[in-house]
Amino acid sequence: MTMYEKLEAFNALACVLLERLNPVSSGDVSGMRQQWPAAPDEYFAFMQERGHGEIKEDDFALSLLTIQPTLCPAVDYFGDDGFYKDGPYESCAKGEVWLFGWDSTGTAFGFDSGDNWRLLEIDNMRWITRLDLSFRQFIEGVLVCYPQRPISFANGVWRDSGDISYTLSD
Repeated sequence: MTMYEKLEAFNALACVLLERLNPVSSGDVSGMRQQWPAAPDEYFAFMQERGHGEIKEDDFALSLLTIQPTLCPAVDYFGDDGFYKDGPYESCAKGEVWLFGWDSTGTAFGFDSGDNWRLLEIDNMRWITRLDLSFRQFIEGVLVCYPQRPISFANGVWRDSGDISYTLSD
């Protein structure tokens, strides 16, 4: 069994939400692993099993999350390094930030390479929020919390930014 084989069990709409993803070739994933050897294995597994593209309900819906085919330096996405400034929520990034995607509002998601590749959310004001999730928990939480996004996971419970709790129904 693969790591992301059962994502459809997390939401009745998962088949539709995930249908626009295109797996990345194993050769390309190997190249990414060489370029970013400390990045989470869960990220590389997702790229190979599910891939990049838009997670959204239909062609007319706004994208919940657009996953890029490879990691992108945050400075390239934002056009400068202003996202490293302290915001009202969290202190600045500890290392270079590598983005894996963004949503339709411009909020970006990535990893802080200087903080053990911790998952980050960077809003359009360029303020950083550290997420209490692994990459896998984030992807699963995107489906569980749909249409909201998860910010934390503990004891089988995802929470979104409005402090709403979500669990899987049996």
